[in-house]
Amino acid sequence: MSEWHQVCEFSKLPDGKGYPVTVDDYDIALFRQGDNVYAINDNCTHQDMPLNGGRVTDGKVKCRAHGAEFCLKTGKALCAPAYTAVETFKVEVRDGMVFVETD
Repeated sequence: MSEWHQVCEFSKLPDGKGYPVTVDDYDIALFRQGDNVYAINDNCTHQDMPLNGGRVTDGKVKCRAHGAEFCLKTGKALCAPAYTAVETFKVEVRDGMVFVETD
């Protein structure tokens, strides 16, 4: 059964940078681009490195360890050395607060 979790204030999310949160047993990286917020698993599928410190451009994040890139919206791996997508999570902003849905 899915559940929504309040994770932070929208105003605390830096535009264009990652923000790590832990919800239940999930390590999640939140990324804000303008008014959009994305939530993905915070571990690169190449070598399990955190993605929250990666470079964010044009709707994607680049892992700082080996350069793998992932689509923030779909989690799809966009280039080597990663070939497996990262898990994505639904996000909502309600009354200035960010909520993430987990299973």
